[in-house]
Amino acid sequence: MMNRRQTGLSLVELMVGLTLGLLLVGIAVSIYLSGRQTSRVVDTVGRLEESARFAVEAIEQDIRMTGFRGCNGMANSPVNTLNSPGSFNNRFDQTLFGYHGSGSTWTPALDTSISSLPQPPIAGTDVIAIKRTYDNGAALTAQMAGTTGAVTVEASAPFAQGDYILVADCDAQAVFQATQVTSSPTTGSLSHAAVAVPTPGNASADLTHVFNTDASAYRVVTKTYFVAKSARNKAVNSLWSYSVPDYTGAGQPQELVEGVDNLVLLYGEDTDSDQAANRYVTADNVGNWNNVVSVRVQLLMASVQNGVSPISQTYNFNGASATSADRRIRSVFTSVITLRNRVM
Repeated sequence: MMNRRQTGLSLVELMVGLTLGLLLVGIAVSIYLSGRQTSRVVDTVGRLEESARFAVEAIEQDIRMTGFRGCNGMANSPVNTLNSPGSFNNRFDQTLFGYHGSGSTWTPALDTSISSLPQPPIAGTDVIAIKRTYDNGAALTAQMAGTTGAVTVEASAPFAQGDYILVADCDAQAVFQATQVTSSPTTGSLSHAAVAVPTPGNASADLTHVFNTDASAYRVVTKTYFVAKSARNKAVNSLWSYSVPDYTGAGQPQELVEGVDNLVLLYGEDTDSDQAANRYVTADNVGNWNNVVSVRVQLLMASVQNGVSPISQTYNFNGASATSADRRIRSVFTSVITLRNRVM
């Protein structure tokens, strides 16, 4: 009788082989997708850190320089000859000021020059205004003819009509708007007549002090930082800055960094004159703005792309826990910035 042997695979063996093959393929695909997602998350976190670093550095540079007034420092408030010297952009006795956002309002109320911007601040976020010199300044090359005389500076000075100018020596300082700028091969001349044009103009031409060659002149600016909707991607928020006067020529607020979801500022107030902060408070609780010696900046950063996180993320920001309504990755960054000209 012939012995017949089975050849090939049985149905059971075939099914087992297919199952194992599919399992291995599934594992390989899972590992690939997991690695791809991990790489995406790592890349997103790296971008968040880079954006946060840029945002903090932008704010930090201006906060550190606020209050610089030449060798006179913060000893005296400058004589202010501008029209409407108490208005938001024309006030220079107070070099730092903040607005605390809570709910749909700010305390104190936002100045209309900020609330009426094309991209206004987002409710619930803080706003900070910084007064500072814009550049390294220029030395005076001659004594003023009198307290109403023109300010003579180096020919290379970058001044133009309409600039806000701080002139200071170790005894006095004054802020005015340059109503006319003339130049020669060796010098430049800054007039500060009592006129209404260019806006805002000067209420008086009298600087109350005759500045000499030991003085310097600087362009000064009011620079405001705030969070608003991105002009490029309405789904995310960005850090913006707005400068008056605008020496860059842009004429509009500048979008600096995408992905800044929120900005909270706490002000370190020196209450015992030892040049160190005794408490950190929100803008609406600052007792005396001239006693603020540091600022704690808290940024909530969010990834520009949605769907990076597999689930809605729970995070802690400014002492409160929250869960996002989307699947963006969020990270919190904090930095304490010292006002250099108030602790020297």
